[in-house]
Amino acid sequence: MSLAGRSLVALGDLSTAEILQILDVADGMADAVGFDDPCKRTPAEPLDRILAALFFEPSTRTRLSFESAMLRLGGQVIGFADPSGSSVSKGESLADTVRMAAGYSDIIVIRHPLAGSAKVAADYSSVPVINAGDGPHEHPTQTLTDLFCIRRAQGRLDGLKVGLCGDLKYGRTVHSLAPMMARFGAEIVCIAPKELQMPERWMGECQAISGNRPAQVGSLEEAISGLDVLYMTRIQRERFDRPEDYERVKNVYILTPEIMKRGPEGMIVLHPLPRVNEITPAVDADPRALYFKQAAGGVPVRMALISLLLGMAEGSAS
Repeated sequence: MSLAGRSLVALGDLSTAEILQILDVADGMADAVGFDDPCKRTPAEPLDRILAALFFEPSTRTRLSFESAMLRLGGQVIGFADPSGSSVSKGESLADTVRMAAGYSDIIVIRHPLAGSAKVAADYSSVPVINAGDGPHEHPTQTLTDLFCIRRAQGRLDGLKVGLCGDLKYGRTVHSLAPMMARFGAEIVCIAPKELQMPERWMGECQAISGNRPAQVGSLEEAISGLDVLYMTRIQRERFDRPEDYERVKNVYILTPEIMKRGPEGMIVLHPLPRVNEITPAVDADPRALYFKQAAGGVPVRMALISLLLGMAEGSAS
């Protein structure tokens, strides 16, 4: 089934074949933009398409990578990075903002602090909508970027042992990644303090998909030794209602070179970024630390997704 004209609100809306199709197209885009060798970058032809980037919540990597993706494709970008400078500050509803943006563009990407907002946007838009993160709910394009990085580094997605570490309660990136890795048969280990463990909704979804419930542990030092992928996350201050609750858990996991020595030689370390202090800068020199390469992969992945939703890329999922 073709992805042309569709929206991406949640990864559960995509078949495994469609996800692999996006990753395959992204591999081609990676070559075109010189992902591994900037000297081999191919200039894009001008493209008569406009992306509207509606960011109701702060973002650096996601917003810039979407804008870069559209520009690399030869298109143009409109939108806002601060809703206080838009008619939202005057009380305009999300539905009306989206209707307006759809009239000015060919595709919309939206980030919003409220769970379910991307679904509302897709329901009211006359053009495809991409969810760039809706509160603590999902972040599907980050997960596509994660899958892209994992597959290029490990050569496969199936049968890996993946450790998810940090804020698993509020971290929307792991809420998308865990069920997806379960779909590919991964063994998932949730590494978090009791207060920040993976919500039952996502634990149950992983079990329903694979038949195996993710393990829950508290010690990163003990869990790291058998991992193929260690996915670190930030303890998110902005998701806590009480500052004292954040202060109690903010430093519970700090990945250091000493802890990295316990990890397998073939393990990779990912992080959706931004990091605060959960990975020390000294780890950056370790060849297994791929989080900045992971962030760069957001451009070819989002180029692929935009191209497919706009019907510009060839082929369709079987």
